[in-house]
Amino acid sequence: MRVLGPLTGVAALRLEDETPLFAADRDFAWDHGGPITRRFVEGLPADRAQPVVIDSSLVWLAPGLGHGFELGGGGHPRAPLRFTHEPFPDVVTGVRGASNRNRSALHRMCVLGVDCTPELASGEVLFADAETAAAFWLPEDGFAFRDAEIARRCDEGSLVREAIPLGVVIEFGWGALMRPRPSAVTGFQFILRATIGDPRPQVNGRRNHSIV
Repeated sequence: MRVLGPLTGVAALRLEDETPLFAADRDFAWDHGGPITRRFVEGLPADRAQPVVIDSSLVWLAPGLGHGFELGGGGHPRAPLRFTHEPFPDVVTGVRGASNRNRSALHRMCVLGVDCTPELASGEVLFADAETAAAFWLPEDGFAFRDAEIARRCDEGSLVREAIPLGVVIEFGWGALMRPRPSAVTGFQFILRATIGDPRPQVNGRRNHSIV
């Protein structure tokens, strides 16, 4: 994970005035996302030949529930909060499955609002053979092995959990293991995410606001 810097000029802006987006291109995000989204788009790479897909999610959180940051909309808010690196967990086929396997894509993310930002599991994850590594990184039969392995490595100290900063833009690549954290308070949280270098189709969709 690399911290690019704070998302400036948004402190006085209302999260609830933003329109959450699904697989938007730069122009659609600029025109329809809202003033915070425009500040995020301004900081993206200037090279328009590089494909960029923008997603965002706005939720009203209740205490004890987390905000899924996955591009597919995340799981049920009361489901276990687990570490994932895939943009579309549980998907192994089609365009979304290809996005999960795309090791060249970069992701940028910024979280605003309630201070229960996702946490990152930092450290080196090595395996003795390719089969075990594939079962961890690209599971086809659920996440039980990954969940147990991350818990074990966190307990032994080879992985360290750290919350990503609030209100800053971070950049990360394939394999960054993150999970939502449950909120301690009630309030809005807004997550912006840009995928750079992934040919996933741009559909220019709008998401609904969510209450969880």
